Amino acid sequence: MSGERGLLTEEADFPPEEYEQRRDAVRAAMDRRGLDALLVTAPEDVHYLSGLDHQGHFAVTGLVVPLHGSPVLVERAMEAPTAAAQTHGVDHHGYGDATDPADALLDVLTAPVPAHRTVGYQAASLNLPPAVWDRLRTWRDARWNPCDDLLSTLRHVHTEREIDRIRGAARLSDTAMAAGLAAATAGARENEIAAAVHDAMLRAGGDLPAFAPLVRSTEQLRQEHLTWSRHRLGAREAVFMELSAARGRYHAPLARLLHLDRRDAARNARARDTSRAAMDALCGALRPGTTAEQVFRTWCAVIEEARGGPYERHHCGYLVGIGFPPGWMGGSRTLRPGDTLELRPGMAFHVQSWVLDDDLGTHAFSDTALVTDGGCEVLTRTPRTD
Repeated sequence: MSGERGLLTEEADFPPEEYEQRRDAVRAAMDRRGLDALLVTAPEDVHYLSGLDHQGHFAVTGLVVPLHGSPVLVERAMEAPTAAAQTHGVDHHGYGDATDPADALLDVLTAPVPAHRTVGYQAASLNLPPAVWDRLRTWRDARWNPCDDLLSTLRHVHTEREIDRIRGAARLSDTAMAAGLAAATAGARENEIAAAVHDAMLRAGGDLPAFAPLVRSTEQLRQEHLTWSRHRLGAREAVFMELSAARGRYHAPLARLLHLDRRDAARNARARDTSRAAMDALCGALRPGTTAEQVFRTWCAVIEEARGGPYERHHCGYLVGIGFPPGWMGGSRTLRPGDTLELRPGMAFHVQSWVLDDDLGTHAFSDTALVTDGGCEVLTRTPRTD
């Protein structure tokens, strides 16, 4: 991938046959489950199957995939020119602002679905409003089958073209983080650091990320999704930055914690060393055949040994890839207790190593890592701070 300095080279769009291969895989999964049609409303999955990439998902947008025949994208009529220009291999059905989106979806669904057949839908989708779902489920000619995992199972294993996009996003994320770390000096405001991050990632060729960079001092470190304020950093403060650039909707997040005073870094050295050792163990476990829970247990065991007792943390990473607002997560699967997801080559994870402990101290950082045939490749390359 060129573009280590300056702008990244322009990438060609995925060819139409890649989208067709994805839809063929979805239809094969539908056939195994006895589905006659699938209603896709999660923006990440609509993009995955059609190429649609815009900010119009605040209006109901759904892709109807019949077992046989062409998929139909149901979108707000004013979005039709954008959708027609971006999508591959799908038909379109626009609805006016005075039309109930549920009526538009039912107009399309009733055409390819005979009476009393089974239709899959994404029950966990944030883009299927309750008001629309209440209308859809009253359709007596359909048996509705929740199948959120159908698409996620396919989408979480990336093709080589997708991996190239994630690598490009990782280079942009590194560029943005370097700018943020350089701007994080005593007297700088958090919003100024965020401005440096945005400026660097966009000038280097980044696209609109699905989530704003997180910039906050360590006093707010536990407020995990707090963005920047106008707070001015003091000489004895630390700043935490978590960000992801985007390349064609694909993301590669990373985070770094920087102590502005070396004395504070020294006081948190045990947390830093433990955090790094735990990350090394995590990456060692991130290989095909391992489960998400096993990766978490491996990571957590290092911290528990260092502190001499149990350590509570909700997870140490999650799948990434295609991301749309309000998040850059590539799915709902996380490296946590109880998650039986089996890792496969081509999966990408935002791996995190947080140590927040009264005795060890405070340290946190993260990277994007790819599961390969031989184990794990860390894609983000920003040097570890402190």
